[in-house]
Amino acid sequence: MRIAWLLLCLPHAALAAPWLRSEGVATSSQGRILYREVHWRRDASEGAERWVLYQCPGGQPFARKHLPASPFAQARGYSLQDRRSGQTAEIETASGAVSVAWKEDAASPPRQRRLDLPPDAVIDAGFDAAVRLHWTALMQGERISLPFLVPGRQRYFPVQVRHTGTLRWQGIDAQSIEVSLDTWYGGIAPRLSLVYASADRRLLEFNGTSNLRDARGTYPQVTVRFGSPPAQRPASEWQQAWTQPLVDRCSVTNT
Repeated sequence: MRIAWLLLCLPHAALAAPWLRSEGVATSSQGRILYREVHWRRDASEGAERWVLYQCPGGQPFARKHLPASPFAQARGYSLQDRRSGQTAEIETASGAVSVAWKEDAASPPRQRRLDLPPDAVIDAGFDAAVRLHWTALMQGERISLPFLVPGRQRYFPVQVRHTGTLRWQGIDAQSIEVSLDTWYGGIAPRLSLVYASADRRLLEFNGTSNLRDARGTYPQVTVRFGSPPAQRPASEWQQAWTQPLVDRCSVTNT
């Protein structure tokens, strides 16, 4: 019902204009494809409305995420439904506060909490926007500290972002970014590394902990690569993809 309601709320102009589509492929440390992320957005602006469909290696969708349009792309809310694990999230931001409604899996009770929203807070995919917002400072060697919301813990964790060098990524000039916990226990926590294209500052590769639970109930370490820039697609293609029913398990595949 929520999907149908969201679709009905879209103006006709939104359904007529082409949308931007990009795809990331998440692999394990052994190179096995774990899932795909298909990203849709209304336009190229930083705070444009976004939709993400997570697919099994065989193509069946098992989770979806919606991020409403916002002038504060670094710290906007989102909704998540993962049919495979039963995980759900409803994050809403308003009036300097964030409301977190989180359900870890199908067997867990829902948890809710309201927190203050610091002016430099980062929520979920807003981290991508935060990197571009601080791009000049990062390229000049500054280390940026930001409070990152972890909905499952219902609290912020201080993270430090820094530029670690230049590289060639699949023939593209790129910049390497590292993220770590900005605390004394950061040395024992896994680090997150990102690769961005130098020319248009788009995310090319993510290396770190997935935000989706796997079949064993753990959050696996993944590499997600976005091989091609966003491309225009008719809105009807997005609408068809978004209304597909979610599956509760991924079938075995050799893909």
